[in-house]
Amino acid sequence: MKSNKTLRNLFIALTGIVLIGTLGYWLMEGGSLWSAFFTTVIIMLSHWKHGENDSLAEQLMLIFLILGSFLILAYIFRLAADYIMGGEFIETQRRKKMEKKVGNLKDHYIVCGFGRVGKQVCEDLKHADVDFVVIDRDNRETKIAQELGYLIVNEDPTIEESLKMVNISSAKALISCLGQDTDNLFVTLTARSMSPNLYIVARANDDINTSKFEKAGANRVAIPYQIGGYHMATMALRPAVLDFLDVIVDSRHQELEVEEIEIPHNSFMIGKKIQEELSRTRTGVTVLAVNKQDGSSKVNPGGDEIIHGEDKLIIMGNRSQLDKVTELVK
Repeated sequence: MKSNKTLRNLFIALTGIVLIGTLGYWLMEGGSLWSAFFTTVIIMLSHWKHGENDSLAEQLMLIFLILGSFLILAYIFRLAADYIMGGEFIETQRRKKMEKKVGNLKDHYIVCGFGRVGKQVCEDLKHADVDFVVIDRDNRETKIAQELGYLIVNEDPTIEESLKMVNISSAKALISCLGQDTDNLFVTLTARSMSPNLYIVARANDDINTSKFEKAGANRVAIPYQIGGYHMATMALRPAVLDFLDVIVDSRHQELEVEEIEIPHNSFMIGKKIQEELSRTRTGVTVLAVNKQDGSSKVNPGGDEIIHGEDKLIIMGNRSQLDKVTELVK
């Protein structure tokens, strides 16, 4: 906004000097307007005109145009210096690089909001080594995200144009963790209308709003205080169980992880039994559950369970084993 105003003022000053010079020479020399305009431009560009025999008025006009052009040129140099030395140039280049990186993202995660919940979400995504981009309208939070090395877009995530900037059409999932339920609801509605197949996780502060988020298109609704309460109660009741769950859920622990793998339509595993292709002795992983396309789930399935297309397998193993099974399934 400030730069636009400066450029406008510079254009007005330049136009004013040219008009004064053109009208002045037109009145003094009596030629055409074009001739007067041409003379004015030549003087301002070359800073020279032989004027020893000119009248006093013409000499004064010559001095005015030369000084005026010098002032305009000095002002331009000052703007350029402020642009480069003031950090605006660096910031512009950084923003362009950021936009290019975001534009090239595919199957990435979008995190809306970089507050306390958003920071934790980004930390976990970073440890999971997945591509993600943060979008937040708060300049202070944006600066913090930049310092942490995250891809960040300083825009309002509730606006459709902002979601286009983070390449929502190619995203794998969106996590809306803004502070207000209304904002998260707007993000959910907008994101669902823009990308029907996008997986959306929305934060809710009040459990009575859960149904609203589901109607708006959220696949999952997270209520931080409920999650925190459950976690604290489990710490007291079953601390050893919680320690085990933390190990397999936290991506920072490499010794044991849990992964969800969807069976594609063209997988050679379709129609075969779990014990044939995914037995623990063969792959090293354990199939904890099978989520069917109709919404039903089979926990701790037997080895004779038949694998179907679009089944989602919840498997447990170390990262190397999980990666091998993922490639095998595909």
